[in-house]
Amino acid sequence: MVMGLGKSFGFVALLGASLGVTTSSAADWYAKDNLQPGHEPSMVRFEDGYALMSTNNNLQLWTSEDAYTWRDHKSTVSAIPQWAYTYAPGTEGIWAPDVFYMNGEYRVYYCVSVFGKRSSAIGYQSTKSIMPGTSGYGWTDHGHVFHTTTSDKYNAIDADVVRDTEGNYWMAFGSFGLGIQLIKLDATTGYQASDDKTVYNIARRTSSASGGAEEGPSLIEHGGQYFLFTAWDKCCQQGANIEQTTYKTAYGRADKVTGPYKDRAGYTMANGGGTILLERYGRYVGPGGGEAFQDLNRVRFVHHYYDLNGDKYNHIHIRDVVFTEDNWAEMGQPFLGRYLSAEVEHGVLTRAVSGDLAITRSNTASNGEYLAYVNTEGSKIRLPMNIMQAGDYLLRYRYANGGDAAATHKVTVNGKSQTVTLPPTGSWGTFPEKSVVMVPAKLKRGGNFIEIEPSPNGNFAELDRIDFLRIIRDTIPANGFDNGIRVRLTKDDEFAIKDGGYAIFENVVLDSLKDIGNVFLQVKNAYSGKIVIRDGKKDGTAVFTCDLSNRSLMDGGWSAAKCSGDM
Repeated sequence: MVMGLGKSFGFVALLGASLGVTTSSAADWYAKDNLQPGHEPSMVRFEDGYALMSTNNNLQLWTSEDAYTWRDHKSTVSAIPQWAYTYAPGTEGIWAPDVFYMNGEYRVYYCVSVFGKRSSAIGYQSTKSIMPGTSGYGWTDHGHVFHTTTSDKYNAIDADVVRDTEGNYWMAFGSFGLGIQLIKLDATTGYQASDDKTVYNIARRTSSASGGAEEGPSLIEHGGQYFLFTAWDKCCQQGANIEQTTYKTAYGRADKVTGPYKDRAGYTMANGGGTILLERYGRYVGPGGGEAFQDLNRVRFVHHYYDLNGDKYNHIHIRDVVFTEDNWAEMGQPFLGRYLSAEVEHGVLTRAVSGDLAITRSNTASNGEYLAYVNTEGSKIRLPMNIMQAGDYLLRYRYANGGDAAATHKVTVNGKSQTVTLPPTGSWGTFPEKSVVMVPAKLKRGGNFIEIEPSPNGNFAELDRIDFLRIIRDTIPANGFDNGIRVRLTKDDEFAIKDGGYAIFENVVLDSLKDIGNVFLQVKNAYSGKIVIRDGKKDGTAVFTCDLSNRSLMDGGWSAAKCSGDM
């Protein structure tokens, strides 16, 4: 559970908070994509959830508490602002919004243009609160920020804002065939800064075969370095034309926000470089047009794709960006409502032969898909995962083996390998509750990398999904939460929670707890009220109640509150 036993765990708490613990059960294993619509999406995290905007809907606003179930608040503007026609005559819509919290308010940088022309402009609007119906909500348009004309060598569309480590703000922009540029912003006014008028070129594709197709920049800082994500090749062909879409996502990294940005092979993005992170696989066509954003305790990436086996139109995926030990980025799972689960069809698939690792449909598979033909030595499934709490885990390995003998897979976790035996399950392509084995593993906080390879013993097994179950013997560090509302991490990496807030800790295994009658919650700066520990969800069954007024003092300003209840 989310508590210490004998020991305790620490966080800052106020009245009315709760902690949601999802214990590991059979019902946890199935997932389903929510098919949220959107094109060139942008997201921002705020205290009570997420805000989402996308292209071609006059800044339509969506909000969500969990980044899975979305509420439509309609457009934030009734019409294209009049100033736009000065710089982009004939514009018919607002494109590529970028939502960003800046200078104490939420700003949306957006562009107006005519398709195929460089007479374009970027403007912005702002609001103190981003949640409709709350105090401070209401958008003000601030007009023109930057523009280009038909004679310019770049195009003022697809804005994206980033804050550097010194507190300065920058805006990247750029379009198909013309490269990606960067300008400095004035945080107070939101316009181009007066102390640096340079237009920095930070990426440009040089291949004549590609037509220079690079657009949709997104910048984020991580570990003191800057990551530039861009979209390559042909976008937006959907419906009957979906096969014409070749969109993909590439990136590079720099030590300074102004560059140079280099890919993992050392080539500069300003001279055609870029490491591919996402491209077409299975039913997922054209994964691009994305934006990286900072969540509470992880970097995430929201992008659109086109569903080949569904309606063939645009939907969004939200993925974790998983960083290696040497601070390179890899792309994690699409978020399907859970953090500690991996649908293997979304892994990085390396095929030794054509037809191996085939993404296959099944009504009994989680999210309706699984990997068949996990057969050939040299084929590999790589699953980058962000894990918020280090410790002992069980990998709940859901598979099918319709043969007569056990199969084996080689499973490597952060470089440490083991052979996993997979007994027959009685059929192929079906995944009942019993079709699992538990694989022990030690995981670290942050980026973890799981690789799966078929063993060359001639016996095969199909693979659906892996869940990551954390074994609790004593303590859950509060900073190991997976998500929550009205919560944050302090500069000292301590967990803080406000009145009415809650935190979620997924896939908790309680079998090793020794004395659940001796549970304490360690808190700081909390003198009254209660913390409720619930099972399953934020309003699930209350398991323990910790009375903060009934506490004993500890060193360093901490107190231990006794918790009562029964599992």
